[in-house]
Amino acid sequence: MTQLAPNSRQIPSIDQQTQGSMVSPYSLVTIRYLEKSPILVRGPATGRQYHFSGARSVQCVDVRDAEALLLTRFFRRVQ
Repeated sequence: MTQLAPNSRQIPSIDQQTQGSMVSPYSLVTIRYLEKSPILVRGPATGRQYHFSGARSVQCVDVRDAEALLLTRFFRRVQ
C-alpha cells in the first residue's frame, strides 16, 4: 500500500494498483509517451491512473485505455 507523506500526494503506478487484486481478463499493451514533461493520465475505460514523464516514457497500460491514448499525438504503440 502506498503511504502518503505529509502535504504530498503519491499515486500508485499500474503495477502497485494491480498487486493483490484480481488479474483483469484484458491484456496490456506497451505505449510510449512522446513528450518530456510529467503528466498524470486517467484511463477512460478503467479509471486507472498512469504517470508518464521523460524518464518513464514507456509503460504497459490496459488495452482498453490504450485505444484512447493512442488517438492523441502524445502516445505511440511500442512494437
